[in-house]
Amino acid sequence: MRRNTPLILDTLLVSIMVAAEVHQYLDRYGEEVIRDLQDNLQAVLPQRYEFVLVIPLFDEALDCLDSILPIDIQDALIILVVNAAMDAEPMAIARTQAFLAQFTPQGSGPLTRVDGDRNSSLLILDCCSPSQQLPAKQGVGLARKLGGDLALACIAQGRVARPWIHCTDGDVSLPKGYFVTPEPDPTVAVVLYPFRHQPQHPAILQYEISLRYYVTQLAQAQSPYAYHSIGSLLKINALHYAKVRGFPKRQAAEDFYMLNKLAKTGSVLRLSTPEVTLSSRTSGRVPFGTGAAMIRLADRHPLLLYHPQIFRELQHWLAAIEKLWLERRDLPCDLMREGWQAQGLGAPLQETLLFLGADEALHQAHRQCRDLAHFQFFMAVWFDAFRTLKFVHHQRDHYWPSLEMTEAIALTTSLRNTPDLSLVNIHTRLRHQEDQLPLEIGPTLASAARGKPET
Repeated sequence: MRRNTPLILDTLLVSIMVAAEVHQYLDRYGEEVIRDLQDNLQAVLPQRYEFVLVIPLFDEALDCLDSILPIDIQDALIILVVNAAMDAEPMAIARTQAFLAQFTPQGSGPLTRVDGDRNSSLLILDCCSPSQQLPAKQGVGLARKLGGDLALACIAQGRVARPWIHCTDGDVSLPKGYFVTPEPDPTVAVVLYPFRHQPQHPAILQYEISLRYYVTQLAQAQSPYAYHSIGSLLKINALHYAKVRGFPKRQAAEDFYMLNKLAKTGSVLRLSTPEVTLSSRTSGRVPFGTGAAMIRLADRHPLLLYHPQIFRELQHWLAAIEKLWLERRDLPCDLMREGWQAQGLGAPLQETLLFLGADEALHQAHRQCRDLAHFQFFMAVWFDAFRTLKFVHHQRDHYWPSLEMTEAIALTTSLRNTPDLSLVNIHTRLRHQEDQLPLEIGPTLASAARGKPET
Protein backbone atom coordinates (compact mmCIF):
# COMPACT_ATOMS: atom_id res chain seq x y z
CA MET A 1 0.00 0.00 0.00
CA ARG A 2 2.79 2.43 0.84
CA ARG A 3 4.37 2.05 -2.57
CA ASN A 4 1.06 3.03 -4.25
CA THR A 5 0.35 6.02 -2.01
CA PRO A 6 2.33 8.63 -4.05
CA LEU A 7 0.61 7.47 -7.24
CA ILE A 8 -2.82 7.72 -5.59
CA LEU A 9 -2.00 11.20 -4.29
CA ASP A 10 -0.71 12.29 -7.72
CA THR A 11 -3.88 11.02 -9.40
CA LEU A 12 -6.04 12.79 -6.82
CA LEU A 13 -4.10 16.02 -7.29
CA VAL A 14 -4.52 15.83 -11.08
CA SER A 15 -8.27 15.22 -10.66
CA ILE A 16 -8.58 18.25 -8.38
CA MET A 17 -6.66 20.42 -10.86
CA VAL A 18 -8.81 19.21 -13.77
CA ALA A 19 -12.01 19.88 -11.80
CA ALA A 20 -10.75 23.36 -10.92
CA GLU A 21 -10.03 24.19 -14.57
CA VAL A 22 -13.46 22.97 -15.68
CA HIS A 23 -15.28 24.94 -12.97
CA GLN A 24 -13.20 28.02 -13.78
CA TYR A 25 -14.29 27.78 -17.41
CA LEU A 26 -17.96 27.36 -16.50
CA ASP A 27 -17.83 30.30 -14.09
CA ARG A 28 -15.91 32.69 -16.33
CA TYR A 29 -16.56 31.70 -19.92
CA GLY A 30 -19.63 29.47 -19.88
CA GLU A 31 -22.83 30.84 -21.33
CA GLU A 32 -24.88 32.82 -18.80
CA VAL A 33 -28.01 30.72 -19.25
CA ILE A 34 -26.03 27.57 -18.41
CA ARG A 35 -24.50 29.19 -15.32
CA ASP A 36 -28.01 30.05 -14.17
CA LEU A 37 -29.15 26.45 -14.69
CA GLN A 38 -26.24 24.75 -12.90
CA ASP A 39 -27.81 24.94 -9.45
CA ASN A 40 -30.90 23.11 -10.69
CA LEU A 41 -29.12 20.27 -12.48
CA GLN A 42 -29.20 17.88 -9.54
CA ALA A 43 -32.96 18.33 -9.20
CA VAL A 44 -33.55 18.00 -12.94
CA LEU A 45 -31.20 15.01 -13.24
CA PRO A 46 -31.52 12.85 -10.12
CA GLN A 47 -29.91 9.85 -11.83
CA ARG A 48 -26.42 9.34 -13.25
CA TYR A 49 -25.61 8.56 -16.89
CA GLU A 50 -22.58 6.99 -18.49
CA PHE A 51 -22.48 9.12 -21.68
CA VAL A 52 -23.61 12.52 -22.90
CA LEU A 53 -24.49 13.54 -26.47
CA VAL A 54 -25.24 17.08 -27.69
CA ILE A 55 -27.52 17.67 -30.72
CA PRO A 56 -28.45 21.19 -31.90
CA LEU A 57 -31.80 20.98 -33.72
CA PHE A 58 -33.30 23.63 -35.98
CA ASP A 59 -36.10 23.06 -38.49
CA GLU A 60 -35.87 19.28 -38.32
CA ALA A 61 -38.64 16.73 -38.89
CA LEU A 62 -40.87 15.97 -35.92
CA ASP A 63 -39.65 12.35 -35.85
CA CYS A 64 -35.96 13.08 -36.55
CA LEU A 65 -34.78 11.43 -33.32
CA ASP A 66 -36.01 8.07 -34.64
CA SER A 67 -33.34 8.19 -37.34
CA ILE A 68 -30.62 10.00 -35.38
CA LEU A 69 -30.20 7.95 -32.21
CA PRO A 70 -28.54 4.52 -32.27
CA ILE A 71 -30.86 1.54 -31.79
CA ASP A 72 -28.81 0.20 -28.87
CA ILE A 73 -28.68 3.45 -26.90
CA GLN A 74 -28.51 3.07 -23.14
CA ASP A 75 -27.13 4.94 -20.11
CA ALA A 76 -27.01 8.12 -22.20
CA LEU A 77 -28.08 11.70 -21.59
CA ILE A 78 -29.12 13.29 -24.89
CA ILE A 79 -28.99 17.10 -24.74
CA LEU A 80 -31.21 18.62 -27.42
CA VAL A 81 -30.58 22.31 -28.04
CA VAL A 82 -33.81 23.14 -29.87
CA ASN A 83 -32.84 26.49 -31.33
CA ALA A 84 -33.81 29.25 -33.72
CA ALA A 85 -32.01 32.53 -34.30
CA MET A 86 -34.00 35.77 -34.30
CA ASP A 87 -33.22 36.33 -37.98
CA ALA A 88 -34.38 32.87 -39.09
CA GLU A 89 -37.31 32.46 -41.48
CA PRO A 90 -40.64 32.63 -39.60
CA MET A 91 -41.85 29.29 -41.00
CA ALA A 92 -38.63 27.55 -39.96
CA ILE A 93 -39.00 28.99 -36.44
CA ALA A 94 -42.62 27.77 -36.31
CA ARG A 95 -41.58 24.24 -37.34
CA THR A 96 -38.84 24.24 -34.69
CA GLN A 97 -41.32 25.35 -32.04
CA ALA A 98 -43.66 22.56 -33.14
CA PHE A 99 -40.85 20.06 -32.60
CA LEU A 100 -40.27 21.41 -29.10
CA ALA A 101 -43.99 21.25 -28.27
CA GLN A 102 -43.88 17.44 -28.59
CA PHE A 103 -41.86 17.24 -25.40
CA THR A 104 -42.64 20.29 -23.31
CA PRO A 105 -45.66 22.59 -22.99
CA GLN A 106 -45.16 26.25 -23.83
CA GLY A 107 -43.84 28.30 -20.94
CA SER A 108 -42.59 25.33 -18.92
CA GLY A 109 -39.08 26.76 -18.56
CA PRO A 110 -35.80 26.52 -20.48
CA LEU A 111 -34.89 22.97 -19.37
CA THR A 112 -36.99 19.80 -19.54
CA ARG A 113 -36.11 16.13 -18.97
CA VAL A 114 -37.93 13.35 -20.81
CA ASP A 115 -37.03 9.81 -19.75
CA GLY A 116 -36.71 6.95 -22.21
CA ASP A 117 -35.78 3.30 -22.10
CA ARG A 118 -32.61 1.71 -20.69
CA ASN A 119 -31.62 4.56 -18.37
CA SER A 120 -31.49 7.14 -21.15
CA SER A 121 -33.09 10.58 -21.10
CA LEU A 122 -33.57 13.63 -23.24
CA LEU A 123 -32.53 16.92 -21.67
CA ILE A 124 -34.18 19.62 -23.79
CA LEU A 125 -32.91 23.19 -23.78
CA ASP A 126 -35.46 25.62 -25.20
CA CYS A 127 -33.72 28.16 -27.42
CA CYS A 128 -36.57 28.72 -29.86
CA SER A 129 -39.49 30.15 -27.85
CA PRO A 130 -39.96 33.90 -28.43
CA SER A 131 -38.11 34.93 -25.27
CA GLN A 132 -35.36 32.28 -25.66
CA GLN A 133 -34.29 32.68 -29.30
CA LEU A 134 -30.61 33.04 -30.18
CA PRO A 135 -29.13 36.34 -31.39
CA ALA A 136 -28.85 36.89 -35.13
CA LYS A 137 -25.74 35.61 -36.93
CA GLN A 138 -24.66 33.18 -34.20
CA GLY A 139 -26.88 30.22 -34.97
CA VAL A 140 -25.36 26.76 -34.81
CA GLY A 141 -22.10 27.87 -33.18
CA LEU A 142 -23.89 29.28 -30.15
CA ALA A 143 -26.26 26.30 -30.09
CA ARG A 144 -23.30 23.92 -29.98
CA LYS A 145 -21.65 25.99 -27.23
CA LEU A 146 -24.81 26.02 -25.12
CA GLY A 147 -25.10 22.25 -25.46
CA GLY A 148 -21.40 21.71 -24.84
CA ASP A 149 -21.44 23.94 -21.75
CA LEU A 150 -24.47 22.11 -20.40
CA ALA A 151 -22.81 18.74 -21.02
CA LEU A 152 -19.65 19.96 -19.28
CA ALA A 153 -21.68 21.12 -16.28
CA CYS A 154 -23.30 17.67 -16.09
CA ILE A 155 -19.88 16.02 -16.15
CA ALA A 156 -18.48 18.44 -13.54
CA GLN A 157 -21.40 17.71 -11.18
CA GLY A 158 -21.09 13.94 -11.59
CA ARG A 159 -24.37 13.61 -13.50
CA VAL A 160 -22.38 12.02 -16.37
CA ALA A 161 -19.60 9.52 -15.67
CA ARG A 162 -17.46 9.64 -18.83
CA PRO A 163 -15.53 12.91 -19.36
CA TRP A 164 -16.29 13.04 -23.09
CA ILE A 165 -18.78 15.28 -24.89
CA HIS A 166 -20.24 13.63 -27.99
CA CYS A 167 -21.54 16.07 -30.62
CA THR A 168 -23.64 15.44 -33.71
CA ASP A 169 -26.43 16.97 -35.82
CA GLY A 170 -30.02 16.44 -36.90
CA ASP A 171 -29.14 15.08 -40.35
CA VAL A 172 -27.21 11.99 -39.23
CA SER A 173 -27.85 8.38 -38.34
CA LEU A 174 -25.68 7.19 -35.48
CA PRO A 175 -24.53 3.57 -35.70
CA LYS A 176 -24.97 0.71 -33.30
CA GLY A 177 -22.11 0.75 -30.80
CA TYR A 178 -21.69 4.52 -31.18
CA PHE A 179 -20.93 5.09 -27.49
CA VAL A 180 -19.03 1.85 -26.89
CA THR A 181 -15.61 2.74 -28.32
CA PRO A 182 -12.17 2.28 -26.69
CA GLU A 183 -11.44 4.84 -23.96
CA PRO A 184 -8.89 7.28 -25.42
CA ASP A 185 -5.78 8.41 -23.62
CA PRO A 186 -6.28 11.69 -21.65
CA THR A 187 -3.81 13.40 -24.00
CA VAL A 188 -6.36 13.00 -26.82
CA ALA A 189 -8.25 16.27 -27.20
CA VAL A 190 -10.89 15.07 -29.65
CA VAL A 191 -12.01 11.86 -31.33
CA LEU A 192 -13.39 11.82 -34.89
CA TYR A 193 -15.80 9.14 -36.08
CA PRO A 194 -15.56 7.85 -39.67
CA PHE A 195 -18.40 8.78 -41.98
CA ARG A 196 -20.24 8.17 -45.24
CA HIS A 197 -23.07 10.02 -46.97
CA GLN A 198 -26.38 8.39 -47.81
CA PRO A 199 -28.19 8.05 -50.09
CA GLN A 200 -25.29 7.80 -52.50
CA HIS A 201 -25.61 9.57 -55.87
CA PRO A 202 -23.19 11.32 -58.27
CA ALA A 203 -23.46 14.72 -56.59
CA ILE A 204 -22.70 13.45 -53.09
CA LEU A 205 -19.89 11.26 -54.44
CA GLN A 206 -18.27 14.36 -55.95
CA TYR A 207 -18.59 16.26 -52.70
CA GLU A 208 -17.26 13.42 -50.57
CA ILE A 209 -14.36 12.98 -53.00
CA SER A 210 -13.48 16.66 -52.50
CA LEU A 211 -13.43 16.18 -48.71
CA ARG A 212 -11.30 13.05 -48.80
CA TYR A 213 -9.02 14.47 -51.49
CA TYR A 214 -8.21 17.50 -49.32
CA VAL A 215 -7.43 15.40 -46.24
CA THR A 216 -5.30 12.83 -48.07
CA GLN A 217 -3.40 15.56 -49.92
CA LEU A 218 -2.70 17.35 -46.62
CA ALA A 219 -1.47 14.04 -45.19
CA GLN A 220 0.89 13.51 -48.13
CA ALA A 221 2.23 17.02 -47.55
CA GLN A 222 2.91 15.97 -43.91
CA SER A 223 0.52 18.53 -42.47
CA PRO A 224 -0.43 17.88 -38.81
CA TYR A 225 -3.95 19.15 -39.62
CA ALA A 226 -4.93 16.40 -42.07
CA TYR A 227 -8.31 15.51 -40.61
CA HIS A 228 -11.99 16.09 -41.44
CA SER A 229 -13.66 19.12 -39.83
CA ILE A 230 -17.25 17.88 -39.57
CA GLY A 231 -19.27 18.85 -36.49
CA SER A 232 -21.40 15.69 -36.65
CA LEU A 233 -18.42 13.44 -35.87
CA LEU A 234 -16.95 14.87 -32.67
CA LYS A 235 -16.22 13.34 -29.29
CA ILE A 236 -14.46 16.01 -27.21
CA ASN A 237 -12.37 15.56 -24.08
CA ALA A 238 -14.17 17.60 -21.40
CA LEU A 239 -10.97 19.14 -20.04
CA HIS A 240 -9.82 20.18 -23.50
CA TYR A 241 -13.27 21.62 -24.20
CA ALA A 242 -12.73 23.88 -21.18
CA LYS A 243 -9.16 24.71 -22.23
CA VAL A 244 -10.28 26.10 -25.59
CA ARG A 245 -13.32 27.85 -24.03
CA GLY A 246 -15.94 25.90 -25.91
CA PHE A 247 -17.31 26.27 -29.41
CA PRO A 248 -16.87 29.60 -31.19
CA LYS A 249 -20.20 31.38 -31.59
CA ARG A 250 -20.12 31.50 -35.37
CA GLN A 251 -22.95 31.11 -37.84
CA ALA A 252 -20.88 28.63 -39.86
CA ALA A 253 -17.52 26.78 -39.76
CA GLU A 254 -17.66 26.57 -35.95
CA ASP A 255 -16.55 22.92 -36.21
CA PHE A 256 -13.47 23.88 -38.26
CA TYR A 257 -12.36 26.53 -35.76
CA MET A 258 -13.16 24.31 -32.77
CA LEU A 259 -11.00 21.48 -34.12
CA ASN A 260 -8.26 23.96 -34.97
CA LYS A 261 -8.15 24.99 -31.32
CA LEU A 262 -8.43 21.47 -29.92
CA ALA A 263 -5.60 20.11 -32.09
CA LYS A 264 -3.20 22.50 -30.35
CA THR A 265 -4.02 21.20 -26.85
CA GLY A 266 -3.87 17.45 -27.55
CA SER A 267 -3.91 14.91 -30.33
CA VAL A 268 -6.76 14.22 -32.75
CA LEU A 269 -7.75 10.54 -32.79
CA ARG A 270 -9.44 9.05 -35.85
CA LEU A 271 -11.64 6.03 -35.21
CA SER A 272 -11.87 3.31 -37.85
CA THR A 273 -15.31 2.18 -36.61
CA PRO A 274 -18.24 2.65 -36.07
CA GLU A 275 -19.29 4.72 -39.08
CA VAL A 276 -21.67 7.67 -38.84
CA THR A 277 -24.09 8.11 -41.74
CA LEU A 278 -24.53 11.69 -42.93
CA SER A 279 -27.46 12.89 -44.98
CA SER A 280 -26.85 14.01 -48.57
CA ARG A 281 -29.80 16.41 -48.52
CA THR A 282 -29.70 19.92 -49.97
CA SER A 283 -29.72 22.82 -47.54
CA GLY A 284 -29.17 26.57 -47.69
CA ARG A 285 -28.69 27.13 -43.95
CA VAL A 286 -24.98 27.89 -44.25
CA PRO A 287 -22.93 29.13 -47.23
CA PHE A 288 -20.81 25.95 -47.43
CA GLY A 289 -20.88 22.33 -46.36
CA THR A 290 -22.85 19.37 -47.66
CA GLY A 291 -26.18 21.11 -48.21
CA ALA A 292 -24.69 24.11 -50.01
CA ALA A 293 -22.56 21.82 -52.20
CA MET A 294 -25.64 19.83 -53.17
CA ILE A 295 -27.37 23.05 -54.28
CA ARG A 296 -24.41 24.10 -56.42
CA LEU A 297 -24.12 20.69 -58.03
CA ALA A 298 -27.87 20.58 -58.66
CA ASP A 299 -27.44 23.87 -60.54
CA ARG A 300 -24.79 22.11 -62.69
CA HIS A 301 -21.85 24.03 -61.27
CA PRO A 302 -18.88 21.64 -61.56
CA LEU A 303 -17.12 20.73 -58.33
CA LEU A 304 -13.43 21.52 -58.76
CA LEU A 305 -10.46 20.16 -56.83
CA TYR A 306 -7.39 22.07 -55.68
CA HIS A 307 -4.43 21.68 -58.01
CA PRO A 308 -2.10 18.91 -56.71
CA GLN A 309 0.91 21.21 -57.12
CA ILE A 310 -0.40 23.33 -54.22
CA PHE A 311 0.12 20.43 -51.84
CA ARG A 312 3.62 19.81 -53.21
CA GLU A 313 4.40 23.46 -52.47
CA LEU A 314 2.96 22.99 -49.00
CA GLN A 315 5.14 19.93 -48.49
CA HIS A 316 8.24 21.91 -49.53
CA TRP A 317 7.42 24.57 -46.94
CA LEU A 318 6.69 22.13 -44.10
CA ALA A 319 9.85 20.13 -44.83
CA ALA A 320 11.95 23.31 -44.78
CA ILE A 321 10.85 24.39 -41.30
CA GLU A 322 13.23 22.10 -39.38
CA LYS A 323 16.14 23.08 -41.62
CA LEU A 324 15.37 26.74 -41.03
CA TRP A 325 16.07 26.09 -37.36
CA LEU A 326 19.17 23.96 -37.84
CA GLU A 327 20.69 26.49 -40.26
CA ARG A 328 19.24 29.57 -38.61
CA ARG A 329 20.91 32.96 -38.49
CA ASP A 330 19.83 36.01 -36.53
CA LEU A 331 18.50 37.86 -39.55
CA PRO A 332 15.97 40.69 -39.58
CA CYS A 333 12.64 39.96 -41.24
CA ASP A 334 13.57 41.64 -44.50
CA LEU A 335 16.51 39.23 -44.96
CA MET A 336 14.66 36.10 -43.90
CA ARG A 337 14.13 35.14 -47.54
CA GLU A 338 17.86 34.38 -47.89
CA GLY A 339 17.26 31.31 -45.77
CA TRP A 340 14.23 30.37 -47.85
CA GLN A 341 16.23 30.56 -51.06
CA ALA A 342 18.92 28.36 -49.55
CA GLN A 343 16.24 25.73 -48.88
CA GLY A 344 15.10 25.81 -52.50
CA LEU A 345 11.75 27.52 -51.90
CA GLY A 346 10.68 29.07 -55.21
CA ALA A 347 9.50 32.64 -55.72
CA PRO A 348 5.75 31.82 -55.83
CA LEU A 349 6.02 29.87 -52.58
CA GLN A 350 8.02 32.67 -50.96
CA GLU A 351 5.41 35.22 -52.03
CA THR A 352 2.64 33.14 -50.43
CA LEU A 353 4.67 32.83 -47.22
CA LEU A 354 5.22 36.58 -47.11
CA PHE A 355 1.49 37.12 -47.63
CA LEU A 356 0.85 34.90 -44.58
CA GLY A 357 3.49 36.64 -42.46
CA ALA A 358 5.79 33.62 -42.18
CA ASP A 359 8.88 35.84 -42.07
CA GLU A 360 7.68 37.59 -38.92
CA ALA A 361 6.58 34.28 -37.34
CA LEU A 362 9.98 32.71 -38.00
CA HIS A 363 11.79 35.73 -36.63
CA GLN A 364 9.69 35.57 -33.45
CA ALA A 365 10.23 31.82 -33.15
CA HIS A 366 14.00 32.21 -33.47
CA ARG A 367 13.97 34.75 -30.64
CA GLN A 368 11.66 32.84 -28.29
CA CYS A 369 12.40 29.14 -28.79
CA ARG A 370 15.29 27.53 -26.95
CA ASP A 371 15.46 24.27 -28.92
CA LEU A 372 14.13 22.42 -31.94
CA ALA A 373 11.12 20.95 -30.10
CA HIS A 374 9.89 24.39 -29.01
CA PHE A 375 10.58 25.82 -32.47
CA GLN A 376 8.64 23.08 -34.25
CA PHE A 377 5.71 23.35 -31.88
CA PHE A 378 5.66 27.14 -32.19
CA MET A 379 5.59 26.94 -35.98
CA ALA A 380 3.03 24.11 -36.07
CA VAL A 381 0.68 26.12 -33.84
CA TRP A 382 1.23 29.27 -35.90
CA PHE A 383 0.83 27.54 -39.27
CA ASP A 384 -2.41 25.93 -38.18
CA ALA A 385 -5.42 24.58 -40.09
CA PHE A 386 -6.66 28.12 -40.79
CA ARG A 387 -3.34 29.36 -42.19
CA THR A 388 -2.97 26.10 -44.11
CA LEU A 389 -6.30 26.81 -45.80
CA LYS A 390 -5.23 30.42 -46.48
CA PHE A 391 -2.02 29.05 -48.00
CA VAL A 392 -4.03 26.74 -50.28
CA HIS A 393 -6.41 29.51 -51.33
CA HIS A 394 -3.61 32.01 -52.02
CA GLN A 395 -1.80 29.48 -54.18
CA ARG A 396 -5.07 28.66 -55.97
CA ASP A 397 -5.94 32.31 -56.63
CA HIS A 398 -2.47 33.38 -57.81
CA TYR A 399 -0.59 30.38 -59.20
CA TRP A 400 -2.41 27.06 -59.46
CA PRO A 401 -6.12 27.34 -60.37
CA SER A 402 -8.45 24.52 -59.38
CA LEU A 403 -9.09 21.75 -61.89
CA GLU A 404 -11.96 19.54 -62.90
CA MET A 405 -11.98 16.36 -60.86
CA THR A 406 -10.56 13.88 -63.38
CA GLU A 407 -7.82 16.32 -64.42
CA ALA A 408 -6.74 16.89 -60.81
CA ILE A 409 -6.79 13.16 -60.05
CA ALA A 410 -4.67 12.44 -63.14
CA LEU A 411 -2.01 14.86 -61.81
CA THR A 412 -2.06 13.53 -58.24
CA THR A 413 1.03 11.47 -57.48
CA SER A 414 -0.75 8.69 -55.61
CA LEU A 415 -3.69 8.45 -58.04
CA ARG A 416 -2.28 9.35 -61.45
CA ASN A 417 -2.12 5.70 -62.59
CA THR A 418 -5.76 5.00 -61.74
CA PRO A 419 -7.13 3.29 -64.87
CA ASP A 420 -10.79 3.82 -64.01
CA LEU A 421 -11.64 7.45 -63.28
CA SER A 422 -15.28 6.84 -62.48
CA LEU A 423 -16.62 8.59 -59.38
CA VAL A 424 -17.08 5.30 -57.54
CA ASN A 425 -13.51 4.17 -58.22
CA ILE A 426 -11.95 7.52 -57.30
CA HIS A 427 -13.96 7.55 -54.10
CA THR A 428 -12.90 3.98 -53.27
CA ARG A 429 -9.22 4.77 -53.86
CA LEU A 430 -9.36 7.86 -51.65
CA ARG A 431 -11.12 5.98 -48.85
CA HIS A 432 -8.43 3.31 -49.04
CA GLN A 433 -5.72 5.97 -48.76
CA GLU A 434 -7.51 7.52 -45.81
CA ASP A 435 -7.73 4.15 -44.06
CA GLN A 436 -3.92 3.90 -44.21
CA LEU A 437 -3.34 7.20 -42.38
CA PRO A 438 -2.10 7.17 -38.76
CA LEU A 439 -4.94 7.06 -36.26
CA GLU A 440 -3.53 9.97 -34.23
CA ILE A 441 -2.49 13.30 -35.67
CA GLY A 442 -1.83 16.87 -34.58
CA PRO A 443 0.95 19.34 -33.82
CA THR A 444 1.39 18.03 -30.27
CA LEU A 445 2.44 14.62 -31.64
CA ALA A 446 5.08 16.04 -33.97
CA SER A 447 7.03 17.53 -31.07
CA ALA A 448 6.19 14.89 -28.44
CA ALA A 449 9.07 12.65 -29.48
CA ARG A 450 11.47 15.56 -28.89
CA GLY A 451 9.83 16.63 -25.64
CA LYS A 452 6.89 18.92 -26.38
CA PRO A 453 6.94 22.12 -24.34
CA GLU A 454 4.17 22.73 -21.85
CA THR A 455 1.18 24.62 -23.25
